Amino acid sequence: MHPELQKMLQLNFFKEEGFVRKKCKKCGAYFWTKEERDTCNEYPCNDYSFIGNPVGKKMELHDMREAFLSFFERHGHTRLKRYPVVARWRDDIYLTIASIADFQPHVTSGEVPPPANPLVISQPSIRLNDLDEVGKSGRHLTIFEMMGHHAFNNHEQVYWAEETIRYCHRFLESIGINDVVYKEAEWAGGGNAGACFEVIVNGLEVATLVFMNLKEAENGKYVVKGSKYDEMPMKIVDTGYGLERLVWLANGSKNVYEAIFPQVIEKIGVANTYSYAIADHTKCLVFMLGDGVVPSNTGVGYLARLLIRRTLRFMDKINVAVDIFSIVEEHLKYLKKDFPELAREKSRIREILEIEKEKYYATLERGKSLVKRYVEKKKKIGIEDLIQLYDSHGIHPEVVKEIVDVDIPENFESMVAERHAKASKKKKKEEKEYPYETKQLYYEHDYEKEFDAEVLYSDDAIVILNQTLFYPEGGGEKYDTGYLIQNGKKVRVKKVEKAGNAILHYVDGRIEKGKVHGIIDWNRRYAMMRHHTATHIINAAARMTLGSHIWQAGSELDENEARLDVTHYKRISEEDARKIEMVANKIVQSFKPVIKQFMRRDLAEKKYGIRLYQGGAPKSSMLRIVEIPGIDSEACGGMHVNNTGEIGIIKIIGTERIQDGVERLRFCAGEKAIEYIQKQESLLKEAASILKTEPSRISVAIEKLLKENKKLRKKLEEAQKSVVMQEEYNGVKIIMQDEMATKTIKELTQQKSVVITSSIKDDNAILTIACSPDLAIDCSKIAKDVASKFGGKGGGRRTIGMAGISQEKIEEAKRKAMEMVKGAIKHNL
Repeated sequence: MHPELQKMLQLNFFKEEGFVRKKCKKCGAYFWTKEERDTCNEYPCNDYSFIGNPVGKKMELHDMREAFLSFFERHGHTRLKRYPVVARWRDDIYLTIASIADFQPHVTSGEVPPPANPLVISQPSIRLNDLDEVGKSGRHLTIFEMMGHHAFNNHEQVYWAEETIRYCHRFLESIGINDVVYKEAEWAGGGNAGACFEVIVNGLEVATLVFMNLKEAENGKYVVKGSKYDEMPMKIVDTGYGLERLVWLANGSKNVYEAIFPQVIEKIGVANTYSYAIADHTKCLVFMLGDGVVPSNTGVGYLARLLIRRTLRFMDKINVAVDIFSIVEEHLKYLKKDFPELAREKSRIREILEIEKEKYYATLERGKSLVKRYVEKKKKIGIEDLIQLYDSHGIHPEVVKEIVDVDIPENFESMVAERHAKASKKKKKEEKEYPYETKQLYYEHDYEKEFDAEVLYSDDAIVILNQTLFYPEGGGEKYDTGYLIQNGKKVRVKKVEKAGNAILHYVDGRIEKGKVHGIIDWNRRYAMMRHHTATHIINAAARMTLGSHIWQAGSELDENEARLDVTHYKRISEEDARKIEMVANKIVQSFKPVIKQFMRRDLAEKKYGIRLYQGGAPKSSMLRIVEIPGIDSEACGGMHVNNTGEIGIIKIIGTERIQDGVERLRFCAGEKAIEYIQKQESLLKEAASILKTEPSRISVAIEKLLKENKKLRKKLEEAQKSVVMQEEYNGVKIIMQDEMATKTIKELTQQKSVVITSSIKDDNAILTIACSPDLAIDCSKIAKDVASKFGGKGGGRRTIGMAGISQEKIEEAKRKAMEMVKGAIKHNL
């Protein structure tokens, strides 16, 4: 440890309270203690001496949490509500891993003020890096509550190391814990670092007190855990007290699981490593699914599915009599008092788990045959192959091991979880830097169509102005187009982009330096404004209709139509789409104002919550908020109308599944919606005319037509059975007829028979050779050989082969096929 960091930990508090600094004879760490001891008192240097011998006041989770929060409230801290377990305000991690993660990076960097100072919070946190240890070690959990008191010292000095250690000690005394060891250490995470104390009681680390005063720097003065850091202006008290560990300590049970999940373990019906893991994982799933995670094959959804499948596998191993939702329900009952918002999601959690359970067992069903094919192809299976099989197909290594001998790493699922724990950042395309700044008039004057400006830079392709009404592409919205006029010369603006502080206008002509007049294509702009506001409305309507788990997963719009991708665990049905459309149009017809304003990030989060971040997490300390009061509020930099009524009408024109867990809604608004409806009307009338009926009776006419078609097809099949050409060759029936239906081919090749048929498809002909299974003829080879002789391609299976032949050569090809079939029959006599 750097001497300056070590010096920070030599506190007056220890002298005042009679602590002595010692060096652990086992691990070599320095620690502070009141008692006579030569080791640091932390496992494995010391045993867990509290097991069977509880320390402090006996409390359950609710009481311990309340004791902590109320203690710090009494000492001048503001109590905050928990943040979601999905870190949607971050672009580097998926899950909230600690209480300090709530405030990184914008508060810890000093960009925005903290929501309170000092503050206290109990933050449910999820870490999957030790997943394989959960249930085995007795202490590891995937979900835990990190109780923290935080102080942010910048221009305002709140408190630092002396007060932090004093608060910690007094709190522990208040819950009956007196023999405490403070172990000196270093901490690093999220780009920050600092000296810290690990707080040890009877072998168990119950808290960490971090004095975060460093930020990562390439040429930093301090080296912490292998990385370089420099001092940062803000000094942050970052503490983390383990709620579950304090409860374990106070109950003295043989492991943490029996201290915090007794009612769940009883529900499972057995107490062992598997049931402990099941109890932990199902609680973790309550928070993940309750906070809006949709299981999928990517991102945070992947992590939820990983936990669901691991839980189901463990339940099968120990033959748990109840289903997974019954266990989840037990958690919901217990958590309802402190987290009522989770109980409100009960029915959706149940439905997701039922769908995921079905998918899991379907995967097991097809898994073995898939693994067999994979092994035949790869021959040798390594760790990366196991990960690929798990990632791409959901096949666990245990299924693979049933088929081929493989070494499965003990920490396999931890490895997989670790790979998916961090959000993958999109690489920014390299862009040329321009030393200019363009004022964005489109935010202040969003209904203006023309403007005057000065040309700051110009070449044959690009023009940069001192100010512009042209909106550059961003946030899924296309750029404005229009014209720049200079000295009577009109030049087309065909594309607009933002590069740093400059806005680039791509032009079809030369613009010189000097004054210029700009005109935007207002019809295009206004259509996009309608579509963008409609996107927010559709998002809100989908959330109102389908549930609070709906989050934007992508969007794109232009003047013709828009699309919105949302997280959802099943297909959006036609009925769902109609309901969403109805709700959306009711919002349009309510003539709500659309309020657009810039707000400081902390104030926006305080007023609107994390739901703001539909399009991802913006980096700026100032956010542009687009609010439809009572309906939707989002951080958004796009162009919007002033009132929902301006949209006129929203028409959903299609839905599709983009990937597992993501549904796409396509829609259009305003005049484009009317154009779409009119086009559909025209098609309907045209179809009615062809069918010689009224538009309202089209379905009846089509149904009648299908019935007639079915009858005719049946007659055709019967007719084909009385074949045009049939001969017997060496006891084998050879049938030749064109345009033979697949069903007829199957019926005619039951025993000692061959069918040769051709059909016309587009400009080509398809030659089909099929034989009954009892004949030793390779139809695939015959098809391939015939095709090669006539410049086509062929193949298939042994009992049926197909060849693509040009129309003018098909008759000759059929004769050749007949010759080869006879040769094959003769050869195999």
